[in-house]
Amino acid sequence: MSEREFMPPPVGELRHRLDAPLLRRAFGQFATGVAIIGARAADGSLVGMTVNSFASVSIDPPLVMYCPAKGLSAYAVYAGARYFSASVLAVEQQSLSERFARKGEQKWADVAYTIGKTGVPLLDEAIVCFECEAEASHDAGDHGIVVGRVLALRVAGAGEPLIFHRSRYCRLAQAATDTDAPAAALAWGL
Repeated sequence: MSEREFMPPPVGELRHRLDAPLLRRAFGQFATGVAIIGARAADGSLVGMTVNSFASVSIDPPLVMYCPAKGLSAYAVYAGARYFSASVLAVEQQSLSERFARKGEQKWADVAYTIGKTGVPLLDEAIVCFECEAEASHDAGDHGIVVGRVLALRVAGAGEPLIFHRSRYCRLAQAATDTDAPAAALAWGL
């Protein structure tokens, strides 16, 4: 092995030897929002987990997706649930993100939530909540991909989203206001 293989690559150099720490660092360059995915197990108990892999997929039909890790103790619940919720967290809700990111059985205890029409939990103070029906699931390495159709949603209207970037929580440098031009006006990729 040459000495160069042990040195960090210069900025911008393309790496062909990929490992988990390098991938984690690279994936962390993409800032994401933070959401709590809620579902109900076959025995009626509620499960919940923190994700930064929640995203919109389609407006027509209204589809979203998230990616549960196969190593989760409740992976089978998420992969097989007919319904799920996604509650997008506000910057003030970092403690909820941390709570739902930890292992444990009583994540929903002493948390303000409402049960949706499909039986899934929706966080009361989230800046937006989606109630969804699973439409498809796909195998994706050490994760699964769950695509769901949005059946109902609740938008709080105001609130700065909790952001995750470079493996830590962040705030937006400049919060968007109602007078800003909507991103849709940019005609993304159209």
